[in-house]
Amino acid sequence: MKSLYELLEVEKTADQTQIKRGYFNQVRKYPPERFPEEFKALRAAYETLSDEKKRAEYDRIGAMPPIVAAVFQEAQKANKLGLHTEASNLYRTILTRDPKLTKVKEEYAWSLKAEGKSGKAIEVWESLCKQEPNNHEYAQCLAQAYVDRGWHKKATAQFRRAVEIDGSDADCWTEMLHCMMAGAKEEKEVQQVCREALKAVGENCDYIPLYVHAFLILAGDDKNAAQGYLQKILALMRAGLVTEAMNMQEALLEMVNSLFVFNLADLFPYIQDMADLLPDKSKTFLSSFEEVKQIYTVSRLKEQGFSALIHDLLVTIAVQTDSDEDRHQILIMEWIILSEQNTYRPQLARLKKELPELYALHKNFFDEAMRTRNPEKMMRDRDKKLDKLKARNPDLEDDEDEEEQLEPLRRTAPKVGRNDPCPCGSGKKYKKCCGA
Repeated sequence: MKSLYELLEVEKTADQTQIKRGYFNQVRKYPPERFPEEFKALRAAYETLSDEKKRAEYDRIGAMPPIVAAVFQEAQKANKLGLHTEASNLYRTILTRDPKLTKVKEEYAWSLKAEGKSGKAIEVWESLCKQEPNNHEYAQCLAQAYVDRGWHKKATAQFRRAVEIDGSDADCWTEMLHCMMAGAKEEKEVQQVCREALKAVGENCDYIPLYVHAFLILAGDDKNAAQGYLQKILALMRAGLVTEAMNMQEALLEMVNSLFVFNLADLFPYIQDMADLLPDKSKTFLSSFEEVKQIYTVSRLKEQGFSALIHDLLVTIAVQTDSDEDRHQILIMEWIILSEQNTYRPQLARLKKELPELYALHKNFFDEAMRTRNPEKMMRDRDKKLDKLKARNPDLEDDEDEEEQLEPLRRTAPKVGRNDPCPCGSGKKYKKCCGA
């Protein structure tokens, strides 16, 4: 196994400029798109040797007697192969000889976690925090270990210690916010910490998850700020700053849900642009996102001059839970459309022509309502279904008359005469098409 210096082809006495030059020279030989494994090894070597503390620790391990260094390498190999118990035993053997090797302790803690021994891992992280009280990475790792045990209050206090050591670490702030939300902290407290985090990391922060959390936590308070977070996320995604560890598909669905909760549906195009940038979208995500797009399109019907009733019917159809309450509402709205057939026909014809994907949501009823010459029969059919629903679910009887609650339709399109062209675009006269 090559040393980190050998991987970068530099001497052990190399300064930071030489290490950086060696790294970039090797990356040109082994670009990540063609040599992903080699690139990972090069990146890991650079991250260690470019950090003075990590480099000193690495050099210290390298200065061990050959047999001890060999044990450390064997432990690393065992971890890569998933043999975590074997790796833990090897790390423990080294620490018995020299308990101050922080790098070995760090590897030991991760190995214990992988082994499922979270309690033992916490003991090691606590020991590391005592050994290096100003190391914010160790403080954050201990906080995350507390989270793994479900100790959210203790974890939040530890995250606070970590950001007090280094307030510029956006990842640490984000994990702290996530912990507070999981621990059901008061909303105002979480919002305050979120504002504190944004101020601490500064305007040049390029960590997408922090802005995702900021949107989820603060969007309801300030629409302009919410738009700013979305713009920032979109810009960072376009710059290619989405990491493999970031589940952006899940994040986008969460943000979309918040759009509707906070009445910010008009910001949906930002989410759409983000979704378009995601590679390898799962079938589950595509299906869920398609439903969201429908709801967004429906939400804009009133802006486009469609009646409140058509809007309310399609919203109910788009998000229905197949409950008695939903069926009850749908039947009543269908009844009203049928009772004002000549008024609603032009609306349905326009919907079919301009927004066929929404028309398709309730196509069977819309088609029948457009062509029937006997709306009274369809209304009686809905009366019977309503009676059956109310007999099965007496709570529906307690509702006020929904017809009175619905706002009256005000004509939003020009009146169509019997001899005028049909609004559906067929080219026929209205009386021989939708008005037949």
